[in-house]
Amino acid sequence: MTSLRAAIYARYSNDRQNARSIADQVDLCAAHAARRGWDVVATFTDAAIAASTMANRPGLQSLLAAADAGAFDLVLVEDQDRLARNLEHEAHVFNRLRHRGIRIATLASDEIKIIDVAFKGLMNELYLVALSDKTKRGMHSNAEKGLATGSRLFGYRSAPGGEMAIVPAEAAIIVRICELYAADRLSGREIAAQLNAGGVKGPRGGWWNSSSIHGSVQRGNGILNTELYAGVKVWNRMVVKKDPVTGRRTPVMKPESEWRRTPVPELRIVPENLWDRVQARRREDARQRPTDLARSRRPGLFSGLLKCGMCGASYAAYSKGRLMCASHRERGDAACTNNRTASREEVELRALDGLRNRLLTPAAVKAYVRAYHDAFAAEQAARRADRAPLERRSAELARSIERLVDQVCQGAASPALMRRLQDQEAEKAGVDARLEES
Repeated sequence: MTSLRAAIYARYSNDRQNARSIADQVDLCAAHAARRGWDVVATFTDAAIAASTMANRPGLQSLLAAADAGAFDLVLVEDQDRLARNLEHEAHVFNRLRHRGIRIATLASDEIKIIDVAFKGLMNELYLVALSDKTKRGMHSNAEKGLATGSRLFGYRSAPGGEMAIVPAEAAIIVRICELYAADRLSGREIAAQLNAGGVKGPRGGWWNSSSIHGSVQRGNGILNTELYAGVKVWNRMVVKKDPVTGRRTPVMKPESEWRRTPVPELRIVPENLWDRVQARRREDARQRPTDLARSRRPGLFSGLLKCGMCGASYAAYSKGRLMCASHRERGDAACTNNRTASREEVELRALDGLRNRLLTPAAVKAYVRAYHDAFAAEQAARRADRAPLERRSAELARSIERLVDQVCQGAASPALMRRLQDQEAEKAGVDARLEES
């Protein structure tokens, strides 16, 4: 009796879980397959990836591609929720594998039926919904009590349970930034340059940028916008939605009428008078912002391709029609001393002239054509080399299948012979599918 070819799939959800989970799942499934007499021919894994989406799981996508090629007869997982926690996605995987004659098995069941997909898939999805609701309730409860609700915020440290405390050294930096902005009238870039020159580490332990000081008014982040520094915790400001296809998380701002504010005077870092002066200057700067700012930052012909020759950072818009090293502009001399600006028009014209004069000469075109033909010939040779063994195997299987069919026609249709015929037909289908893709 020919043993079934099994593929193992293992997954765990996020980087806060034990990475050994993958190895443990594979070991359990391999031992289970051995007890059943199944031959494990492939293993697919997704580490630290949630099961609520499919597109961002390379292991699952590779498994489905191998299934289309007929590489195995069943998929073995520790539990059904390893494949998906979304009813739509689980049904898709089940139907796609069933179409290829491939069944799904778990440690508890040798074959998942459609009713299992319907009920267990629904339970898995409801579990995620309930977990999300409980998480939101917990965060709202913490927010109402003035406790931590997310990642660490510069100026504070949090203890288990969400209790927050001021970090004096960081609080002094926050007050200094506010004074430089409100009293000394320095810009965000000038403040960042001064901090970097003094060796002061930024919120993430690296350089200070203008953006880490100004932040976003709408999202309420950055040193000058974070109201917690003034003793007010603002929450319910936005919701993060996950695209069900790509798995990409996108923040969506809520109307200001839905925002909630909780006074936490014990967490105030910036004195009231200083905070009021900071906000007054913020409003003043917003009124005086140049109207051509958006036009000066428009994408150029070589946007993202121009690099500083000293530090390697990108060259970005400095003013209308001028470019400058972004690292120097945002961080100051401590990060890069290259303060030269360049005309965007001149850079683009010189680059285009270089392309035209150096790459469109007859000699350059001839070299390109020759290199293209050489590369194409090498690719075709490699393709033929990859196809040759598949073509030989397909022909061998075709002859073998023909001989087995002859035996069946002569009355020798034993169960073993029929299983062998089915196995070889499945293998040939997989080989032919790989040939079509190559």
